Amino acid sequence: MPPPEVLVVLHDVDDNLNELAPPLAEAGLRIVTWDVERDPDGAPAVDALERFSGIISLGAYAGVPDEPEHPWMTHEKLLMQRALDLGMPVLGLCFGSQLLAAAAGAAFRPSPVPELGWTRARLTEAAAHDPVVAPLVRSSDSGDIDVYHYHFDSHELPDGAELLAETDGIIEAYRVGEAAWGLQFHLEVGLATQLAWIAGGRGVYEREGLDPAEHERRSHENWRRYRDQAHDVGAAFAQQALQYAARS
Repeated sequence: MPPPEVLVVLHDVDDNLNELAPPLAEAGLRIVTWDVERDPDGAPAVDALERFSGIISLGAYAGVPDEPEHPWMTHEKLLMQRALDLGMPVLGLCFGSQLLAAAAGAAFRPSPVPELGWTRARLTEAAAHDPVVAPLVRSSDSGDIDVYHYHFDSHELPDGAELLAETDGIIEAYRVGEAAWGLQFHLEVGLATQLAWIAGGRGVYEREGLDPAEHERRSHENWRRYRDQAHDVGAAFAQQALQYAARS
């Protein structure tokens, strides 16, 4: 029997699955990547989504309001809606979180403040009992965690969704339904990519009154813990995909 497959939706080559790939592979899942810009013909049909046991949607330069300019976004949103109907596990990261919220009917809104580099997110009580986000709670002594960002957009909480983390009113993590999670932060991004994004966005940081050198320092301090958190959350999501595959 072939291994269960997880569809990874790649929007930009500089934001790939990164630290989340190893725990999926270790769990025995096959990673199938759809590059929306460079391989538009690789998009699975909505009525063929059942071949997969999970979806992971990554970050993007595009935003939800840009949907009219990007046909792939409409198709990806339809895939997410189908996954929600099926109860198929979904994990959205940054843009992926925003698109998942839109697929679940939530309104778009700009982030109250841009979140660049390292910020603190406060986990809710519900996070401790969540099957995918709970490892983040276990890794924190205070209920707060350091998370890595690069976004200017946000969204409202979908109706019926469970808030799992927030920062001063910004939704940082949520679960919609029983098996779909959005993380506004880039849990997938490891040290090398963090440093590359900071270097490439130095002017953006400075325009926002942020010190790039400070965020480089924090990346060096946090990288090992953040990698372990990504591995633990990835392993938890992999278990959700395996359980879904066993029921299908």
